[in-house]
Amino acid sequence: MKRPGQDPRERRRAPRAEGELDVSVITIRGPLPGQLLDLSLTGCSMLTPGLPQFAINARIAFPAYGLEIRAERRWLRGDKSGWRFLYSDDEKKRLADALTDAVGNGDATRYAKPYSPDRS
Repeated sequence: MKRPGQDPRERRRAPRAEGELDVSVITIRGPLPGQLLDLSLTGCSMLTPGLPQFAINARIAFPAYGLEIRAERRWLRGDKSGWRFLYSDDEKKRLADALTDAVGNGDATRYAKPYSPDRS
């Protein structure tokens, strides 16, 4: 459902926290360092030089939050990529708690647009 003022090209359904955070993409070739650009409960986008061109499933590690989440890459444009999370309910709750804690503990300075759950 389109919300007032929403860009008609926007396909995301979950609110995103925009900012920068160090992450690692863990592939069968080993970990690749990256920088998170935005994050939601359903996925993220990041800059990660050296990702393979073919479609991949991987684990994304968020060291600052002690999280590692399984994901599938949905798109790749140069070093920028978009990912959809594939996780259990427990992992989803841990990610939601980490996002909420980051904002509640003043750690939201990492984000230009802090995460806020959709309560509608």
